[in-house]
Amino acid sequence: MSHTGGAPATEHRHDAFPLSGRAEELHALRETVRTSAAGHPALVHLVGESGIGKTSLIQALTGSGFDVPVLVGSACGAPLERDFSFGVVRRLFGDLLAKTDEPTRRALLDHAGPPARLVVDDASFQTRRTSTYATHHALYKLVVKLAERSPLLLVVDDAHAADAPSMRFLAYAAHRLSGHPVTVLLSTTDGEQPYAEEPLLALTGRASELRLAPLSGAGVAEVVHRSVGPASADVVAACTEVTRGNPFLLTELLRVLGRPGASPDALHADEVRLLGSPAVAARLRARFRARPDTEALAHAVAVLGDGAEFDVAADLAGLAPAQAARALDTLAAMSVVPNAHPLGFTHTFVRNAVLDSIPVGARLTAHGRAAHLLRAAHAPSEQVAAHLLRSGSSAAPWACEELRRAAKLAAGRGAPDIAATYLRHALKQPSSPAEHSATLCELGTAELSYAPHEGIGHLRAALAAATDARQAAQAALKLVPALGMLAAHEEASEIADTVLADLGDEDPDLAWRLEAAAMMPEFLRLSTAPTALRRVARMSRPALGDLALRRAQQGMLATMAAWRGEQREKVVRCTREAILSADQNFFRPPSYYTLFALARTDASAAVDEVYAVGDRIAEGSRWPRAVAIMSMAHGLRALHSGDLHEAARRFASALTSFEDYGVDVRGDHCAVTCAVWFTDALVSLGQLDRARELLARHLDGSDEVPQTLEHTFLLYARGRLRLAEEDARGAVEDLEECGRRAEVWQMHNPAVVPWRSRAVAAHLALGQRERARELAREELDLALAWGTDGVIGVAQHALANAVGGSEGQELLTAAVARLAASPRRLGHAAALLDLAALAHPQGEARALLEQAVALASECGAEPLVRRGEQLLAGLGGGRRKGRRAPHGLTPQEHQIALAAARGATNRQIAQSLCVTVRNVEFHLSSAYRKLGVKRQGLGPLLLTGDAVAAGGAPAMAGAAAL
Repeated sequence: MSHTGGAPATEHRHDAFPLSGRAEELHALRETVRTSAAGHPALVHLVGESGIGKTSLIQALTGSGFDVPVLVGSACGAPLERDFSFGVVRRLFGDLLAKTDEPTRRALLDHAGPPARLVVDDASFQTRRTSTYATHHALYKLVVKLAERSPLLLVVDDAHAADAPSMRFLAYAAHRLSGHPVTVLLSTTDGEQPYAEEPLLALTGRASELRLAPLSGAGVAEVVHRSVGPASADVVAACTEVTRGNPFLLTELLRVLGRPGASPDALHADEVRLLGSPAVAARLRARFRARPDTEALAHAVAVLGDGAEFDVAADLAGLAPAQAARALDTLAAMSVVPNAHPLGFTHTFVRNAVLDSIPVGARLTAHGRAAHLLRAAHAPSEQVAAHLLRSGSSAAPWACEELRRAAKLAAGRGAPDIAATYLRHALKQPSSPAEHSATLCELGTAELSYAPHEGIGHLRAALAAATDARQAAQAALKLVPALGMLAAHEEASEIADTVLADLGDEDPDLAWRLEAAAMMPEFLRLSTAPTALRRVARMSRPALGDLALRRAQQGMLATMAAWRGEQREKVVRCTREAILSADQNFFRPPSYYTLFALARTDASAAVDEVYAVGDRIAEGSRWPRAVAIMSMAHGLRALHSGDLHEAARRFASALTSFEDYGVDVRGDHCAVTCAVWFTDALVSLGQLDRARELLARHLDGSDEVPQTLEHTFLLYARGRLRLAEEDARGAVEDLEECGRRAEVWQMHNPAVVPWRSRAVAAHLALGQRERARELAREELDLALAWGTDGVIGVAQHALANAVGGSEGQELLTAAVARLAASPRRLGHAAALLDLAALAHPQGEARALLEQAVALASECGAEPLVRRGEQLLAGLGGGRRKGRRAPHGLTPQEHQIALAAARGATNRQIAQSLCVTVRNVEFHLSSAYRKLGVKRQGLGPLLLTGDAVAAGGAPAMAGAAAL
């Protein structure tokens, strides 16, 4: 006998019909047929949700070979044919008898008897009637006779839709097949109401159930790669997510994805999650045809989306609670929705298909109705707003307020683009003039985070539409700093002054905020800097009511004190206080300047604390500018500590973030300042070509340097570069001009711009010793007023070079001691090199040089390393290779960390090494950061034999190791 596929059984291979993810089920069914062929009849019920792959599995089974010849008869129930008596039986026996010759067919039917011929034979079908029992028994005899010739496989797909007489016959025969090689395989779909329920229940009650599960992730990946090519893991995951491994849905999804001309590389996971399919919608419509309430509820749940509440969905569908409950149970039985609450679709792809199938007008109306119902149910504003966005131009008197509330929530969780989307729609809703201006202001503020030019445009419109002085001030408060970021300083100042004049004494706190915003564009220009400083003086007097505002006031004043080189302790205290109530607005000028001022105090514990909070705020805000400012702050700290490669990495990252933000980095004062510090790091690294290229991008090759604050910093950077290039005269011009401008801004602190110490070296190169001594003494006086060891040490070093002789050697020795007690490893290395050049005897010079070269090497300062190696070579020896400390620590960090691991206090370590407690705190802080531990975690990492050996000298050795 033959299979319905037509080829002999012995010629079929088991893998001739590959079926992804169904190998186990296919093997189990083949084994059942094989066992049945040995005389053990089997009744199998194949069950699963719609589209799970029952038919495909049946086709793979009937189309593949078996170990023995098997005669296959297959049929499929169909709703349109279920009133056709014995329709399924006729198709079954049609398959079974199709391949027999006419004499054999006649003999089989003669044996079965006339009732069987009446059902099977086309010519005599229903020409006369007979009893049900006689017909069933005749057909049963036909089955037995066929089974005597060859094992049988009888398959009825979609048995829930089969006609009742056929199902009654199968139920009759199933009780009597004992000892006969017959396998009966039935399939049904979850949630479908059987047409012939009683006989089907009799069959399935005796059958072995085989329930098909969704495809695994690996199975989905196999199908995706075979259909559309090597798609990304994200796309495969999205396909799995939206179809839940349902093969039919997956096939339809891939049919949509595999559109002509599409390549796997062009596929995106987000696109996959939004797709639906007309074929899926048509299939659902067919299933819903006799269930209008079920279809209405499915549409409502599709509109509402995942998490829909039952009562809201029922209202949206226009169903009474009892009707909606019955419809929901039907949807759950069909596996269209999970059997759980709240409501949602089992498969996102099905939800998208249902939603797409709703006519556009009905869909827009449904979303508007959903927004109304959700608002009445006190749903979250963002949920209500999502439906308002999808309701087209429909308007409601409460819609603007709801959208603004949702925008505030979205902005608060770091999604300004989503907030802007809500606000644009809010502008289309009915609103009062005041509400319209406020919405424009909120939209512009949200857009500043990712599209500053659009944001400024909307803020200008908000200011023009303001209905009173207070509302105008609120808009100006956002607009003025934004204009400053784009270097539109004059417009910013004019707007601020105009609005402040209108506001008067109406709101002192708001006026103070606007004064602060107005101060910045004035402060950034040399011509208006005195005006800005007078404004700062006025801003120090008012008694502000808001605590956060008072902290901001103190932070601003502390920053100005840092520029002047006064009240270092106040900078630390005020910065700590300001960060307590900080949010994204902290990264608007002048608040964030406290970060840079704090870095210059060398207060490592405070820097760690404040920068950690700043990092969290910046990351949470998703604002590229905030991320860039924190990168700058970390880079400045690394630059001060001599970690040049880390500083360069941070500054490069910051400039990239500024560019991503969409502003011209040549006009943004913060980005230009970043380029200045980056140049400083590159010069110290010896990468003069990169430094030259970086400056050229910001100066445009012009001899006339604009008179702005950022270009004053650029003069310092260019002077530093010219000094490294041995252009002493050009360096003097740039540095002295930088100094003249700095005086206007009261920028006296050498920790901010050490132009004097750089100019000292340039004047000495030109033989202008008197000017060099004058500048060096000024710098030392200012450094002593500021009080940090690093700045004092650098100033002492500069003065030592300017005065020379025994006084110079004393100053240089003092500078080395000061710098050893500070984080400034680079300045320490440079001072050690100059001290070694004066040292006697030779052994002392060698020790100093080796320490200097080791420090410079740790910093990455190749120019200093080369100079040290040249001096060592002059003493008759080359550079000695020092042992490296483990875990990436510097020798100093490792030495101090070992002492701490052994239980020594910071004061004990400082006394043993003859350094300050602040120096110990700095190196421990750096060690904690590199190791990723706190103090109690040092022991397990460092107190091993290998670690101690690698660390060189014992932890309590003399201060020479530093």
